[in-house]
Amino acid sequence: MTPSLPPSGVVRFVDNAHAEARMDLPGVDVPGADLLGAARTLLARHPEAGAHPARLVRVAGLGADTWVLDETAQVTGSFKVRGALLALERLRATGVREVIAASAGNHGAGVAHAAKVLGMKATIVVPRGTPEKKLSNIRGAGATLVVHDVAGYDAAEAFAMQWSAKGGIPFLSAYDDLAVVAGNGASLGYELLDLAATHPLEGATVLVPFGGGGLATGLATVLGPRGFRVLGVESEVSPAMALSLERDAAQTTLEPEGETWAEGLEGGIATAAFARARAVVDGIYVVSEPKVRAAMGWLHRAGITCEGSAALAILPVAAVRAAFPGPIVVLLTGRNVDAARLAG
Repeated sequence: MTPSLPPSGVVRFVDNAHAEARMDLPGVDVPGADLLGAARTLLARHPEAGAHPARLVRVAGLGADTWVLDETAQVTGSFKVRGALLALERLRATGVREVIAASAGNHGAGVAHAAKVLGMKATIVVPRGTPEKKLSNIRGAGATLVVHDVAGYDAAEAFAMQWSAKGGIPFLSAYDDLAVVAGNGASLGYELLDLAATHPLEGATVLVPFGGGGLATGLATVLGPRGFRVLGVESEVSPAMALSLERDAAQTTLEPEGETWAEGLEGGIATAAFARARAVVDGIYVVSEPKVRAAMGWLHRAGITCEGSAALAILPVAAVRAAFPGPIVVLLTGRNVDAARLAG
């Protein structure tokens, strides 16, 4: 049987001319050589964490020019254990033994798992409505879980930051922390470079889900200078980076314009995180919210269980193929979706 074509659903593309400067914008703080070097050897230093390199696979129907860099089989069900490991490793070396984090689910699971591995304590604040699969991952790693009584990531983050300030416990951002940026994005960037030595990936366009910007920024920091193009993907319900580029100012808070299947990408983008992303990420695709559910279903039928915050990255493939030369790599970032939600 001929595989069905993947869904597509681009609402608009926002080009980022600033990225041509490639980290030369004044005042932009990006991961330095020390953090990048630590990111490159991160997983090898922590075999006890059970994290492993992403796999590069083909998915029938995406096209002969398209590869999937798959993190859905990662130890916590998403890529975010990487940044948590690097950040907590460095905090622990300074004597820190406890952290607080806000999360839409996956960062919290990564922090909880990394804290358990490193013998630290973690408190994770999540917004009301966080999928049960993500809550169980956090609980299962032994972290203290606090479900904030307000929906939406921004409110949960504000609450966690207030708790951090009052208690004197370090707050670990999911995206606005250089160690998290390097651990999440740069480590994957180096793995993709290693894969490029044995696969035809020269000059590839990399499609990556975009929430707070840390993943895309870390990837672009490593891949951009080596001839790759890194493009973020956001739902039209919460397109913080696209709006920030269009308005030339970070949209630090952003209420979703309705329900979304990509709850892990909700919310605004911090001022510093926007500056970093604007320096290195080449552009943003904003995609149709109804098509996010279609992307989840298409990938599920192709054999990959994928949450909406990851699945939306396949939606611009046809648009990228028409606009840019060379191969395409789609980064699928996580699988943490409730079974009932996937079937619904």
